[in-house]
Amino acid sequence: MKKVLIALVIVLVIGGIVYKNISQNKVKAIDVQVIKIKSREIVEKVSASGRIQPVVQVNISANVAGEITNIYVEEGDFVEAGQRLFQLDKVRYEADVSSTRSMYSSRKASLEKASKDLKRFKGLYKNKNISLAELENSEIQYRLALSSKEQAEAQLNQTRDNLSKTMVKAPISGTVILVRKEEGEIALGSQFSQDVVMIMADLGHMEVEVEVNENDVIRVNRKDYVDIEIDAIPDTTFKGEISEIAHLASSSGLGTQNAVTNFQVMVKMLEIPDEMRPGMSATVEIHTDKRESAVAVPIQCVTIRSEDQINPIKKAKDEDKTEEEEENEEDKPKRQEMIEIVFIVQGDTVAASPVKLGISSDDYFEVISGLEAGETVVEGPHRVLSRELNTGSKIKSEKDEKGKKKKKSGAE
Repeated sequence: MKKVLIALVIVLVIGGIVYKNISQNKVKAIDVQVIKIKSREIVEKVSASGRIQPVVQVNISANVAGEITNIYVEEGDFVEAGQRLFQLDKVRYEADVSSTRSMYSSRKASLEKASKDLKRFKGLYKNKNISLAELENSEIQYRLALSSKEQAEAQLNQTRDNLSKTMVKAPISGTVILVRKEEGEIALGSQFSQDVVMIMADLGHMEVEVEVNENDVIRVNRKDYVDIEIDAIPDTTFKGEISEIAHLASSSGLGTQNAVTNFQVMVKMLEIPDEMRPGMSATVEIHTDKRESAVAVPIQCVTIRSEDQINPIKKAKDEDKTEEEEENEEDKPKRQEMIEIVFIVQGDTVAASPVKLGISSDDYFEVISGLEAGETVVEGPHRVLSRELNTGSKIKSEKDEKGKKKKKSGAE
């Protein structure tokens, strides 16, 4: 009987071991890709698009009205400041100058006569040959003559100025980028509304006007370095820097689901190719921050999980709670905190590690805490990383398979 019991115990022990081994073998390893973490430079960028324009662009119009008799420049010509651009018909303005000049001469002569009369009347009054009233009347006539002369002089200056404005000259040194009118057309001169005849610009100083979203503009600062790509000049990047940032937003679609709030940002071009023209489309990448040597994890390695998914001990405690404890917690507000994590490889299993992230580039996150250079983390596939993996999950990586194959072939 004792031998039978001993044999039975041995069978049960062997059976338990066999069952355990079979159960463990049934846990299928999850296929993943892994990557070793390194330190590298990370540059945070903000992208935007816009159009190229001159820093200085001037609309040229006439201050006086008249027919355009001569245009001295063509589109594309470079002109110096003060150089002639176009001439208006000046016949009427020359006649106005002649008329006001004649009036001025007449008023000047009247003033000279009134001045002599006043001097003579003062002598007569001193010798008591005239009354005080006659002297005062002479003084009044002098003041009236003086006022008339000054008025005529002002009118003469105005007509001379109008005549000079019939010749329009370049206010800046630059290139004529557009001529809107032809000889024989009328220029509607006005100081309050423009009738643009031509446009000049300084093509030696160009900028890109872009719209930056309100969520990104807070990271943009003056003098930030910028990469500029011009659609018309592919496969080439030009240098620039932020010169201006608007303080007032421009919004579109307010009150709708498509509402957008942007801020105008000006990018000064530090390199200006000869092929570039005002109005060309451009895309910019603004370098808002930089880390020379940061612990960098690929963006696809980071996923978001709830706290109990990365804390098995807490989860086990929650599962072991009594019905009474669960009922007491039903009235408490439940808030499932989501945490950014990576899965660190530990042999043939993984462990979820919460990470604190810093700046990001197009491909990498800066890791401030929770991960060290040299550690290996799961990189993909995305479906496995975001749903299937948990702390303790058994994995099988492509790297492991290659190692086994090499080892096996070496043994053979």
